[in-house]
Amino acid sequence: MHVIMANSKFRTLHRSLMLQTTITIIALSFCVFSVFQRNVQQKVQPGYVIKPQPLINDVPRNSDELIAKLADVTRKAENGMNKTEIFSSKKRLLWNKEHSCNSRHEIYALYSTRKSTHDIKTNPKWNSVLKEYSKLHRTCVQRMGNVTDFFLKRKHIDGCKFVVAGVSMGSGLGNKVLTIVSALVYAVLTQRVLLVPLTTTAPGVFCEPFEGSSWMVDPENNWTDCVRRRDLWDPLATFYDKVDTRDSSEALIKPTYAVSTVHTLDPQPESRFFCDTEQAQYTQVDWIHFRNNFYFVPKIFAVPSFRPLLEDIFPNRKILTHLLRTVMLPSDAVWGRVKQVHDAHFRHSNLLVGIQERYFMGKSGFDQLHTTMEENVVECLKSEGLLPTTNPKLQSQVFSSPRDFDKPSVSALKPLNVTTIFITSLYQSLFERLSQDYVRTALNSGDAVGLVQLTHAGTQNFGDEVDRQALTEIFCLSLTDHLVLTPLSTFGNVAQGYGGLVPWFIDLRPETPTPCLLAESAEVCYQLPSTRLFTCPHDADVNERFMTDVVPHLMDCNEAEKPFQRETKSNIGIQLATD
Repeated sequence: MHVIMANSKFRTLHRSLMLQTTITIIALSFCVFSVFQRNVQQKVQPGYVIKPQPLINDVPRNSDELIAKLADVTRKAENGMNKTEIFSSKKRLLWNKEHSCNSRHEIYALYSTRKSTHDIKTNPKWNSVLKEYSKLHRTCVQRMGNVTDFFLKRKHIDGCKFVVAGVSMGSGLGNKVLTIVSALVYAVLTQRVLLVPLTTTAPGVFCEPFEGSSWMVDPENNWTDCVRRRDLWDPLATFYDKVDTRDSSEALIKPTYAVSTVHTLDPQPESRFFCDTEQAQYTQVDWIHFRNNFYFVPKIFAVPSFRPLLEDIFPNRKILTHLLRTVMLPSDAVWGRVKQVHDAHFRHSNLLVGIQERYFMGKSGFDQLHTTMEENVVECLKSEGLLPTTNPKLQSQVFSSPRDFDKPSVSALKPLNVTTIFITSLYQSLFERLSQDYVRTALNSGDAVGLVQLTHAGTQNFGDEVDRQALTEIFCLSLTDHLVLTPLSTFGNVAQGYGGLVPWFIDLRPETPTPCLLAESAEVCYQLPSTRLFTCPHDADVNERFMTDVVPHLMDCNEAEKPFQRETKSNIGIQLATD
């Protein structure tokens, strides 16, 4: 059994000191973005122009209108071609044979096996939109041929416009996934073809999502680096200058070939991207490049012209779950691993609990925080009734040798309630503690606790195989009934999204009285919050207002997910509320 310190004063002091380090460590984990944040903070100050010239961003207002618009744009892109030339029945059979994706047909069935959780239903409206969007994607990709050559030679196809979704160097799988699905939402709403560099898609990790075409582009070609290739990508400042210096309030700027959504290496789109007038002007741009690291769908939801359409397609606002389960589908190699874990460890469990431990700053963060982290996890599991109680009177029955397992037991003859705890962590410390407390110790109920941890590498690594194993563990977490997550971790965010679960967050704030807090939404937090302020100099109805004051479905992130000691309304993250 874990030995609890007898001296309560010492324990309280120890806990307080450990917790005081938490905010520092979490804040340091964002140090790679510190320069970017300072730049963004400056850019989100209220924007003014001498003569505001608002424009209406004319977009479909419901799924039927969007499907009709996608079909119209696809016909324009076909340019009179026979559809069978683009994708005949023979080509379809061959493509599906070469791009097997078992998870596409099995994913909802596997989630339905959870015994203590009611899964969300499929979304017919989104599925219909995605089916029509796939036709546009296939038509444009096949007509453009070599993507890099098409871009470098400034070629154009009527009806075909593009979004490139990249991530910053050193991004983990969670960041990649959240960036891709955010860019996808924008691509579908604006009828653009989504393209993803190979370093972001991680070959062999995910299935190709759009039948008959590929969204992958070569990452080695410099054309995808919008930050350095200013000869290929127009500076964002130049784009905004054009928007601000128009002569007429109804005028669109002249067509522009390629523009990024960031000034430098910002981990989020620049603030004016989320304004109606600017979005109307982006219709004049053939290529838009995202190079971000976080889930910015809540900000897309905040764009006034996009909101009616998103509310129609996703009325309960569980957007992330539907995006992940229809587009970010695991490859057969990953899916096989997931099903193996499920069949071996999950299938016969009565209750499944997933725990994700993330220590920012690596081993030094672990050394400083693991005692506090583990104590909060155990206390959270106990207080929320997710662990059976141990029986001190039966401690003499703790198994100490292999022979003990051979002794007959009456309790072994009756059916047991089995609680399986699935742990993801770079370290094995929590597994060892729970094993000592709940596996090698008699339980009050006589029931059983099983522990599963697939890896404990000790350091965060990168590469396709690392991403395949990471996605396997993310999926296994998402297949549990209850999640306990480390705040601010995109790895945990993606598990939460796939599972459609409202998790508990381990509360690591200094001097907090609670071991964990239940999230208020199945949607994940938009972690870097510095653009939550509308900065729309041409749209007076929203300019300088906070998005949470304008959009009823947007709210502050969970208390446990606030990484700053000194909080103001402008630096608190936002998320979508879900029904």
